[in-house]
Amino acid sequence: MPSVSLGQLIIIPQTLPSFVLPSARDYWKLPGTTTLCYSSSNSRLSAAPYGKMQVSCQCTSIAFPLTAPLLDLYHCHCLECQKQSSSAFGTSVIFPSFSFTIPAETRSKLSVWTRPTKEDRSMDCYFCKEYRCRIYHHIREVDGTLRSTVSVKGGVIPDGVEKLEGAPGGMVGRGPETKERK
Repeated sequence: MPSVSLGQLIIIPQTLPSFVLPSARDYWKLPGTTTLCYSSSNSRLSAAPYGKMQVSCQCTSIAFPLTAPLLDLYHCHCLECQKQSSSAFGTSVIFPSFSFTIPAETRSKLSVWTRPTKEDRSMDCYFCKEYRCRIYHHIREVDGTLRSTVSVKGGVIPDGVEKLEGAPGGMVGRGPETKERK
């Protein structure tokens, strides 16, 4: 049974129906920009039972269970997320990378595109080879080490994104007016 330790809190998805994340990351500014971001870290999240949430791309050639506990969920309407999603915003669901596993037969159906980030890092963007649906991102730090979390695109988790309960009304993105949104 995998668990995640977040400070003093240990999350065991099979036995804990909901939890409050202890992070204090509410609003933060992207370096070198006027982009104000919001994270739902202090929101109440309902943890789906271990292995119950699925990832599935639009053409369904990519399909696998999520074997890691949900850590965070946010909606961003910065220009990068708008371009990536071809929409007004992108939804990202954060999972710990140490327990994020993709079966080998599914991994062979993924392609990767790596792009630079504004913080001099790089982001590996994984997508379906068949119809190019974005599946998840994994950030590489400046020294090349992979970040301890992965960001799964919310649209590929058909039964999981609505599990967020009690989130404040804000969205991430372009400017301080976002913070006041209710």
